[in-house]
Amino acid sequence: MQTINRNIKQTAILLLLGATLLAILAGSSTFISFRSDAAFERTIAERQLRRSASDLLAALQDAETGQRGYLITLDPAFLEPYQGARTRILELRSALEQWLQDDAGRGADVLAELDALIELRLGLIESTLEAAGAGDVAAARAIVAQGQGKPAMDRIRDLLGEIIAASDVRTSTLVQVQGRMNLWLKTASILGGVAMLAVVGSAFVLLARQLRALRAAEDQLRRLNSGLEGRVRQRTEDLMRANQEVQRFAYIVTHDLRAPLVNIMGFTSELETALKPLQAYVLADGETVTEDNIRDARLAAAEDLPEALAFIRSSTRKMDGLINAILKISRDGRRELKPETVDLKALAEQAAASVAHQLGETGGEVEIDIRVRPLVTDRLSVEQALGNLVDNAVKYASPDRPLQLRIRAVPDGPRMVRVEVEDNGRGISEADHERVFELFRRSGTQDRPGEGIGLAHVRTVVRNLGGEITLRSVHGQGSTFTLHLPVDLRAVLETVRT
Repeated sequence: MQTINRNIKQTAILLLLGATLLAILAGSSTFISFRSDAAFERTIAERQLRRSASDLLAALQDAETGQRGYLITLDPAFLEPYQGARTRILELRSALEQWLQDDAGRGADVLAELDALIELRLGLIESTLEAAGAGDVAAARAIVAQGQGKPAMDRIRDLLGEIIAASDVRTSTLVQVQGRMNLWLKTASILGGVAMLAVVGSAFVLLARQLRALRAAEDQLRRLNSGLEGRVRQRTEDLMRANQEVQRFAYIVTHDLRAPLVNIMGFTSELETALKPLQAYVLADGETVTEDNIRDARLAAAEDLPEALAFIRSSTRKMDGLINAILKISRDGRRELKPETVDLKALAEQAAASVAHQLGETGGEVEIDIRVRPLVTDRLSVEQALGNLVDNAVKYASPDRPLQLRIRAVPDGPRMVRVEVEDNGRGISEADHERVFELFRRSGTQDRPGEGIGLAHVRTVVRNLGGEITLRSVHGQGSTFTLHLPVDLRAVLETVRT
């Protein structure tokens, strides 16, 4: 869940970054476009200015050409170029004024000087044409020969040339500016494209990561659901086993504890019966006591009363032992488990050392083979389980051969270990494989002292650890008790709490 939240946060940041990049790209592109449009418009204006200046100079030259042709040939056809040029001159002069308006400092002076020169030049041309039209060709040619129009025309060329040159310079500058704008626009587009590719790529990476996290979360949820079903089944089985334990315990209480109580009640009646002859003898109060009374009283005092008291005492001791055994198992079942790091090899060596002297007397030996890492479990519970199993192996060793005891531990999946205590002792018949784990139940020849609580106690403490104990045995060949223990008791306790 934390991974998903982190991915969502990263995705939100990435989207914000992408939106910011888009805004920057859009803003810069808009700014560059406006600058480029402005430069383009100014370039068009400069081109129009240059064209107007060039066309004005060409029109003046056309006017001179028409003048010279008419003066030479007196052909009225040459007046048409002159008239057309004169009309264009006026139009081009107005256009030139329009394009020079932006140059407020220099434009007005240039236009004033240019107007004067054009008026002078056109006036000279008009005067020569009027003289020639009146038949005085010599006077017209004399005006031309005086050369009054040449300085004006040269100055007009200079002024228009300056306008054209300045316009060319400005046009070149504007072309460079527009080139830079285009370069900036291309650079911004490329950078924006790269940035967007990076953002989109990162978005895909985050999306893929988020999808993997979602799939992992779904898998974990399925595993949790599966584990929950397993825990429910396990809890159900535990409840059924607990119910069976309660039933067995109820049977023990009603049967095993009732038997000595019945004995006590029976021998109490025997006491009452034996007490009557004694009362007849002791409480005679001067009455004659017969020989039968004396014999019966002596028999009661010598045999009946001691026998009844002995049986009552034996029954109470047995009842006390049974009650103490039940209390011990109950206390162990209620004891708070304390998970800590436990070295199984050290515990196995400790259990073997506790019976070393008994093995030494019979020539037996112990083999320890621990192939697991330390567990996190309750040390006392594991000590009690191993100690009981080792003590039982020594207690029920075969009289025909030395005891060979093996304690092994190997992994049993990722979360469990398997601890085996194997012996070559008497073995247990198959019919008693489950019975030996019941309270106060024993199997085989009862030639060893015991209450029948050892294996029941082992099963209790092992189940408290979240494990189980199983048995493989062949009568007359030996037994193998296997403890299935969790690697980490804390996980078991956490599961129980939830």
